[in-house]
Amino acid sequence: MNFTQTCSSRTFRQKQIPGITLILASLLFSCDQGDNLGDVKQATEVESQIRESTVSGVKQGPPVYDPKAGGWAVEEWNEKITSSLKKLSKKIISDENWEVFAESLSNNFESAFFSIPIVPESIADGKVAVFSKHGDPIEHPSFASSLKNLISSVALLGTLERVSFKVVDIKELDNNKIQSEVIVHFGGKSKGTYRELKGPMKMRWSIKEDSTNLVSAQGTFTASLSTIGKFVDVTESAFGNIADFKDQFYRGQDYWTSRIEMLTGIDVGGWQGVSIADVNGDNLDDIYIAQPGGLPNRLYVRNSEGGFEDWSKSSFINFLDSSHGNLFVDLDNDGDQDLVAGVQEGFLIMENNGAGVFSKRVAQLLPSAVPYSITAADYDKDGDLDFHVCGYNRKAGIQHHLFARPIPYHDANNGGRNALFRNDGNWQFKNVTVLEGMEENNQRFSYAASWEDYDNDGDMDLYIANDFGRNNLYRNDHGAVEGPRFKDVSEEVGVVDIGPGMSVTWGDYDNNGLPDLYVSNMFSSAGNRITSQERFHNSADQITRNYYRRHAKGNSLFTNLGNGVFEDHSISRGVNVGRWAWASRFEDMDGDGYQDIHVANGFITQSDSGDL
Repeated sequence: MNFTQTCSSRTFRQKQIPGITLILASLLFSCDQGDNLGDVKQATEVESQIRESTVSGVKQGPPVYDPKAGGWAVEEWNEKITSSLKKLSKKIISDENWEVFAESLSNNFESAFFSIPIVPESIADGKVAVFSKHGDPIEHPSFASSLKNLISSVALLGTLERVSFKVVDIKELDNNKIQSEVIVHFGGKSKGTYRELKGPMKMRWSIKEDSTNLVSAQGTFTASLSTIGKFVDVTESAFGNIADFKDQFYRGQDYWTSRIEMLTGIDVGGWQGVSIADVNGDNLDDIYIAQPGGLPNRLYVRNSEGGFEDWSKSSFINFLDSSHGNLFVDLDNDGDQDLVAGVQEGFLIMENNGAGVFSKRVAQLLPSAVPYSITAADYDKDGDLDFHVCGYNRKAGIQHHLFARPIPYHDANNGGRNALFRNDGNWQFKNVTVLEGMEENNQRFSYAASWEDYDNDGDMDLYIANDFGRNNLYRNDHGAVEGPRFKDVSEEVGVVDIGPGMSVTWGDYDNNGLPDLYVSNMFSSAGNRITSQERFHNSADQITRNYYRRHAKGNSLFTNLGNGVFEDHSISRGVNVGRWAWASRFEDMDGDGYQDIHVANGFITQSDSGDL
């Protein structure tokens, strides 16, 4: 059994008195505090009284980015190319004389060669299909005609809702010529089918002081069709009967950070996470939402009508402390879901009575790191579930833990320490991190971990995704060796994946009986452009330069070869561009027996639509 929560956690607070550490339990259990609803309502009432303030009567905006300022010509060229392509995108979507604009953008155009996949008119209902088999490349004398042929092809059928061009590489040629590599994405719905066409396009430009002119274009595309349909937002119908739901969750993080004292543990990151479990044994999934410090965690229990009821207070798990990485799992083998709640000073273990009412069994301090995610499995095969805690950052400087400085940036080794806890029964849990061999390479910035028996030897191994550097794969050699059972084999099996690791998911995507590995990182078009230039970090050796470049590559798919090693198929399978990716998951979305990949991406949602 493998239970994984890929977000994060923190919670009880301590106060130092000479020689004594007091755990302030009153902060943990807010059931006697009226769920803090007074604060919520008061904040709602005073919102209209808060006005934008200025310093000395002058409001200053953010500095304007100037690509010329650093002497990076490649970014100046990118600014011109991107500006032209953005205008083209908007005109194509709005169908506003885009062919005329495309012609004006490509004076003295030489040729375009596009390879378009062979795509059927339709696919079965409730399915997703990807097509990469191409016919012969088609040459067009003009850029406008080549795009028109692309858009009107069976792959798209002319109806577009999304068009984007991402410049990922630029090289200077001769005679004022620039070659750019651009990731192109077209998407829309036609004849009841969602259609996408995407792929790399090489675009050659003539750039002068007063003009940006496209000379040629070559592209090879992959098409995908989906008849699954759109997901429907049912938030209002599911939670509309809960009085305080909108007051608490329809506001952005900025709203609360401007109203709640920082010492409560509130922060700007908003990385608390959501957990799903059947807490009351009615075979319906319930939702537990972790909150920043100062706001109560919420438990919403599903009812038979399809809506939810607020059980936060009656369940006794409405903690006011900052929480991350909460995991529901049966720790005492009584058939119900108990709770391991990561909190700022360590973790809490809450026993479920089977009806959705919880009582505290364990309050464990973790002095070396702030917990960020928790995952459980029976690693020692004794019949009960043990769990692993990812500690993202060291405890020192805890008020600023979200933005700690990794040293070195590309391969940081100054993060927090993770911990492995063995379940010894009767609510006794022992920290066996060192004993079992998981102290090896254990100072990374760990976000998430997942258990899987990747080598099919009958015991659970653990992969850990680390920010700012290399990841860990701890192979479980239970019974094969004496001493510590875990060994970090990430180097020897080919899954180090140096980068900004965010999450990990296992799944057999090629249906060969072997678990494959998908790791979320960050894709950056700017990072790809900059790190490919000769002047980038030119005082460093090539290995270090490659590490930096790897940080911008994006997500990683490692195929299990069955001989104990993996092979990176991220780019060849077309799954590396997940943007700023966080949690990812293998799941069969269309029920065809093959594992698809769902990627959650972005960062902090604000009023600016261009914000991450």
